[in-house]
Amino acid sequence: MDRPYFKNCIRLYEGEVKRMQLGTDVYYMTKVPQAFLYEKDGTVADEVLSGWILQRLPEKAERGSASDARIPVQTHYGYRGYIDPSALRPIALDAIRRRAAGEKTMVVTKQFADLLSQPRVQGQILTTLSVGSFLQLINPAEHGYLLVEVADGQRGYMPASSLSGRKDSDGYFLCGCDPSWFHSQQPSADPDTLRQQIVRCAESYLGVQYRWGGHSGSGTDCSGLTFMSYLMNGILIYRDAELHDDYPVHEISWADKKPADLLYFPGHVAMYLGNGRYLHSTGFARDFGCVYGSLVEGEPGYRPDLEGKCTAVGSIFS
Repeated sequence: MDRPYFKNCIRLYEGEVKRMQLGTDVYYMTKVPQAFLYEKDGTVADEVLSGWILQRLPEKAERGSASDARIPVQTHYGYRGYIDPSALRPIALDAIRRRAAGEKTMVVTKQFADLLSQPRVQGQILTTLSVGSFLQLINPAEHGYLLVEVADGQRGYMPASSLSGRKDSDGYFLCGCDPSWFHSQQPSADPDTLRQQIVRCAESYLGVQYRWGGHSGSGTDCSGLTFMSYLMNGILIYRDAELHDDYPVHEISWADKKPADLLYFPGHVAMYLGNGRYLHSTGFARDFGCVYGSLVEGEPGYRPDLEGKCTAVGSIFS
């Protein structure tokens, strides 16, 4: 028997037992294009996109600023917060399993993509989804369009060039929320190719505005940028601007840094590009968005306030 497959079956079984013991087998799908997770004090914590799965946590719901009850949830990458339940629809665990086992889950790869009523540019716009949103392929259509179904149940057409097969997974939920699962993720490309793909994805956010807690085409913060660049390439890393033992990014030496590795500063993270250059999303008033930066004084994008402040370099590569 294939040993990795056998180990995965054991992990899934143990996850089933753990879920029954905890009584937390309640899942939701984000049905709106974008929604925010909040801290207890109402501060924005994170953003979730259409088609993303959340698990309800066994905690007391919080009251929002508009007196709407926000429910406690965690994301498929282990991030926690409180969300307005009107942004969600229930989904059964079996449906999550079927989605994981199939090959029909697509992800939006353009900054935004319209869902059209017809497979032509003149079709009515039914909704608009951000890069990173998940949807289901129904059938190929004509003239380069795909017939798809989005999380709120609407069906329509999107250009095939705006979509690709989803590369990350909901495996964290399917193994009973065992954080060791994050270390078991397997890249789909060789290291050099994967580094190039991650950098290209990060560069696709150039010009997107800075938004605290965001990681969509509408706006992203520093860790949202790095997180999405890895998610779109099949690897879930920690969502915040720090190293975390439960996730695959580990510390490496300054001398060993290569493109796609991460530079950590106090409260900030950037993606290294090579030759002293990096890419980051910054709230710095001069830039306020996703821009190139430089570690070399005198070069465009140099930030004297970050000089000598890098606390760690992180990498998923051995």
